[in-house]
Amino acid sequence: MKLIVADLDGTLIHKGFTKETLNTVKKLQDQGFVFTIATGRHISTAKDYVKELNVKYPAIYSNGAYIYDMENNKVIYQALIDESTALQTIKICNSHHMDFIIYTIDHIYATQKAKDKMISRIGNYDVDVVSDEELKIHLKKGIIKILVIDDDIEQINKLRKELNHIKEIYPIQSQKHFLDIGHHLANKGNALSILAKYLNVSLKDTMAIGDQENDIKMIQVAGVGVAMGDGSSLLKDEADYVTKSFVDNGFSYAVEQFVLINKK
Repeated sequence: MKLIVADLDGTLIHKGFTKETLNTVKKLQDQGFVFTIATGRHISTAKDYVKELNVKYPAIYSNGAYIYDMENNKVIYQALIDESTALQTIKICNSHHMDFIIYTIDHIYATQKAKDKMISRIGNYDVDVVSDEELKIHLKKGIIKILVIDDDIEQINKLRKELNHIKEIYPIQSQKHFLDIGHHLANKGNALSILAKYLNVSLKDTMAIGDQENDIKMIQVAGVGVAMGDGSSLLKDEADYVTKSFVDNGFSYAVEQFVLINKK
């Protein structure tokens, strides 16, 4: 293995890193492996974690819609939803009475209700609160992702079924109550392929690890695809290997099994 790519929420963090996770990442870096993350988060809410992990390579954000090199302040790749498609998507979300958050290139915008829902699930989140009409103005900035949040899984599934008819977008669940809507080419698998080529690393020399449905395409294209033990059953079905749960340091265990074992 040369390149190790890990999901963030539920894989590396749960409102913070464990000491074991930080030690494992440092060990990878000290031994010369390329380590980075692939997250559904906007870069603005993931950058502090990237810094804490001391990631020196480009990282994948917003489910593969954005690849950015923080070390060199360089955009490697982006796939944006056009304004008309975003308006069509929002109209359908509103018809289902769903709350959502807008990820633009520069920031995140939401109604107060949507922001409160987000904070209740993952903690403090840097979001600008705006009105419904103001949200539409920000669509002109370039949309990376629209994130729908709802407690009713049945309603999320109904919305997803309707959105599947819009060929320009790709709806996928990143957590149980989250429906991520991105450009139809925006997925972690496509982003991993682009990143590996950019870093001149063969996909067979990559290991990817995650815990949710939005990690499926990533673990499918990786040389070794790993699912967290407490992750989505859909992901586990596609994984080459199912590691331990988050509380049992599943990320570290998988790295020891498939990467660092050759260094002992």
